[in-house]
Amino acid sequence: MKIKSIETFSTEYVGFTRVTAEDGSQGWGQVSTYNSDISSLVLHRQVAPWALGEPVEDIARIIDIIPDLEHKFPGSYLRRGMAGLETAVWDLRAKQAGKSVCEMLGGQHKPLRAYGSSMKRDITPQDEADRLCRLRDEFGFDAFKFRVAAECGRDVDEWPGRTEEIVQVVPKSLGDGVAKMVDGNSGFSPARAIEVGRMLEDNGISHFEEPCPYWE
Repeated sequence: MKIKSIETFSTEYVGFTRVTAEDGSQGWGQVSTYNSDISSLVLHRQVAPWALGEPVEDIARIIDIIPDLEHKFPGSYLRRGMAGLETAVWDLRAKQAGKSVCEMLGGQHKPLRAYGSSMKRDITPQDEADRLCRLRDEFGFDAFKFRVAAECGRDVDEWPGRTEEIVQVVPKSLGDGVAKMVDGNSGFSPARAIEVGRMLEDNGISHFEEPCPYWE
């Protein structure tokens, strides 16, 4: 069954894709968030031409060869566009098989644990702790991720001492039975990341996301 059309429906912040096969079956997917309208344009310009007319069953090969065919464009926008194609085709194939995408990939349905994510740095450690505790009590979250460092900060904190303070204050406030995680958003050098990582261990924080610049 071949791919007949690829459509996108996007805004600046979010973009959805619809892939239609030659028998009329359809699957929905999503390009990566943020500047999704640009990612959708890249999908139409540099991804769709290599996928249209190809078998939906061959999606793994298609996704594998597109970076080679577009080798002059190694950045993230190509991958963001490819995500819209791949997720939609997997949805289409799962519908054809009468299964979930999870089952198609060899998994099983089970409860999905969710965590609360701070998304803020312009907040004091104590205010952050109070806010996350309210979310814990109101919505029942048993895991939280908050931010350390400054985004792409080159070892300069959002303000002096914030990282050291927040990795102590938030875990203490949330207490036992709650998973604690932090996100560095490429803020640290390897040496500083190791130093901070030891502080995280000492304060019961189990996850350290993107401590160093991801492109290095």
